Amino acid sequence: MDTILLVNDSATLTKVLSSHFKSAGYRVIPVTGVMEAYEAYIRNDVDLILTDFVLRDRDGLDVIQTFRCKKAQGALPIVVFTALEDEETAKRCTDAGASLVLCKSNGTERLVERIEALIDEYKSKMPSASLDQDMGRCIVKATADVFRTMMNLKISAGEPVVEKAKIRSAEVIGSIGVAGFLSGSISLFMPKSIAKKAVAAMLMMEPDELADGDLVDAIGELTNMVGGGIKTELFQKAPLFDISVPSVYVGEDLQRRTVSQDLCFLVPFTVGEETFSVEFLMVTKKDGGTGVQASVVDSMQKV
Repeated sequence: MDTILLVNDSATLTKVLSSHFKSAGYRVIPVTGVMEAYEAYIRNDVDLILTDFVLRDRDGLDVIQTFRCKKAQGALPIVVFTALEDEETAKRCTDAGASLVLCKSNGTERLVERIEALIDEYKSKMPSASLDQDMGRCIVKATADVFRTMMNLKISAGEPVVEKAKIRSAEVIGSIGVAGFLSGSISLFMPKSIAKKAVAAMLMMEPDELADGDLVDAIGELTNMVGGGIKTELFQKAPLFDISVPSVYVGEDLQRRTVSQDLCFLVPFTVGEETFSVEFLMVTKKDGGTGVQASVVDSMQKV
């Protein structure tokens, strides 16, 4: 079932349009503003956005610009359904990136017809995928790309795992903070042997030539590149977060533990006969923030 994200702050019009679209076979997600629309988009497979031009807090241009900003989903159809019939408004919308501008005075029959055509075109070019489905793929691709391009090392990815946060042990831990629509951290857990092999390849040195300072600095950069790669991959869906400065810990038997029941996306990787893992730890607090994390957790199978 195709999904329409309906952005409208009129309860009456939202009810009318939702009923009309549902009768036409669409799933409708009604929201009242830009930020709520962004959250709904992140946690759902959305095939088209239908927005009014006049909203209480912002206007339809803000909705368009939010979803047309660089690295956001450029192909997603955005339709502006407005009572304004002047050419200037239509031009401002199309210049901002609207796929179509329709006047309310023309009724809904043409609206449904045009929406169907836009969704068909969109799905033929770029089928959407939810954040839940994308996370493991993004971790795998970002990590494999960094190891291949920066170290000329081929790594094999295991099956992504989604689980509650737990204590993890490693000799080398690189971690970088995540803040934004998603918050938490991205961490690499590695045995020292793999860390040295990776760093030696990156710096074009022999593993036994590495000082501890070389190891810490290079793993920090590696963590930053993997985190940045995950961010870039997920930005194909929407701008979800920014990353901070990485931290690196080296020791004999380090343990990382969390203080809450956060959610982890964990992917194991193999280099030769040894393994390491990359984890996206997502804060799932329900008190404050945008609620995206809680919605992702609630939408997933209990772990």
